Amino acid sequence: MLGLDPGTRVTGWGLLDGDTRTVTAVEFGRLLPSRNLSRPAALASLTEHLGELLGRLTPDVVVIETPFTGRFPQAALALAETRGALLVALGRWGGEIVEIEPARVKAAVVGHGRAEKQQVAYVVRHALGLRAEPPPDAADALALALCHLRSVLP
Repeated sequence: MLGLDPGTRVTGWGLLDGDTRTVTAVEFGRLLPSRNLSRPAALASLTEHLGELLGRLTPDVVVIETPFTGRFPQAALALAETRGALLVALGRWGGEIVEIEPARVKAAVVGHGRAEKQQVAYVVRHALGLRAEPPPDAADALALALCHLRSVLP
């Protein structure tokens, strides 16, 4: 199960394997287009890199965070563009896609829907037995996959 946390500049990803009793973080990281690319070129790069990642990891399902508007319209538009690029790659991939709201993920993993990124990273680290906290974007992606795993398995 692959989690994707879209961001305006960085997209976190995390692959989990197992069930609710023995879940393992197989691999995680960040998709980060070069800063010297134009926005359209950066989005094209993101689509290409996610396609390569999906081919390499072969997840059974991808869990992606739904958009939220926040207080900054420009940031919301940039985030929508990023999600659009990711959804193009996911559409080409053709597998099962699950979308989950950020507050639901935080509530399922941390215990309340307004948890800070640091709290999510801390809980993810301990829940998955990681040696160190993953980068915040990757931790959020792992939390997405963990939330979905906990909701579909007994």
